[in-house]
Amino acid sequence: MGAFVSLLTHLKSSVDEEKALPPPLDPNAALASDLRGKIIHVDMTKSFPHWPSGSRNSVYKHLQPECDRVLAIGVPDPGRFRKFKKSDFALFSALWWPDAAWDDIYTAMLFTVALFVWDDTIDTNEHMLASDFESAELWREQSLSYFKYHLQLSPQAVEPYCPDDICLLFKEFAERFCKEFGEEQRLRMFSNIENFVAHNKLEQAERLAGRIPNYDEYMHIRYGVTGVRMFTLLLEVTQQTALPAWVMDSSEMQDIIKECNFIIIVINDILSLKKEIATDCVVNIVPVLYQSGQPLEEIIPHLTAEMHASRDRLDNTAARMDAMTRKDSQLNRNVMKFVDGIRRMVTGTLEYSIEAPRYDIRKYLQPNGTLAIVL
Repeated sequence: MGAFVSLLTHLKSSVDEEKALPPPLDPNAALASDLRGKIIHVDMTKSFPHWPSGSRNSVYKHLQPECDRVLAIGVPDPGRFRKFKKSDFALFSALWWPDAAWDDIYTAMLFTVALFVWDDTIDTNEHMLASDFESAELWREQSLSYFKYHLQLSPQAVEPYCPDDICLLFKEFAERFCKEFGEEQRLRMFSNIENFVAHNKLEQAERLAGRIPNYDEYMHIRYGVTGVRMFTLLLEVTQQTALPAWVMDSSEMQDIIKECNFIIIVINDILSLKKEIATDCVVNIVPVLYQSGQPLEEIIPHLTAEMHASRDRLDNTAARMDAMTRKDSQLNRNVMKFVDGIRRMVTGTLEYSIEAPRYDIRKYLQPNGTLAIVL
């Protein structure tokens, strides 16, 4: 009997010890914990000396209250509204489209707010859809149906169900977009939206699996969820021009957009890293490389060098595009202005990432233009 009591005591003790043990640390949280507090040195403010930069649309202050107004329509929850207001999407718009007229930058701002908020609904843990893949999948399908209808590409006679208040901003954007552009541009926009939504699905599945992807897996998804391809099409709005299909669909234009996409990924992932690891989010190019065994002090210089190589490839391809269109002087001016608009998307991203309260890294800017960011 004594042995039996002893055994029961031992078993109870073992159970108590198991209860006392903390739950195993999620690999994402563990990696974030490892990076937290480390310092990264970033030198990229002088990386684009010959690209358009440094200007801000003069309507910025007028755009801010309009941005807040539409944000309140799309995000009725007070907490989420305050968070997104801090993002200052009016600043983003003013830096990306510094020469756009009021109506055009307002149209582009609508799309900007709608896309950022829509993606964030799935991308962070602040919304129930972020952890409910099945419900999120229905939400994506309903969103696509709603977007397609308002781009006047759906045979439906009745407006589809609006799955989220943020989609109301897309509705207003689409109404303005459709007034200016024909079916060709509307089809191209929707095709890119479909691609974005498909990659949003892949990104959520990867995140919910709790697995940290390798570099190739990460970049495959990341290229699709930046929104760069859709934002490129907004240049036709902000520059009041529609380029011919053979230009937009050319391998040269696609290569230019791909290089722009890569550069923006590098800039955004590095400069948003502090914000992301604060919420244990390590689906970012820096943690992905760090997890693979690359020392942190080597990752930033490596990515910066890759970014510079991408910049040079973009410039070389732009030179070919210049030569391709030179026989038509007006087309050439429009195309090269469009390419400069793509370059401005890059420098605008860099400026916005440093200045916006969303990332809170302005305080780390050194007199020589470098940043020493405490993660």
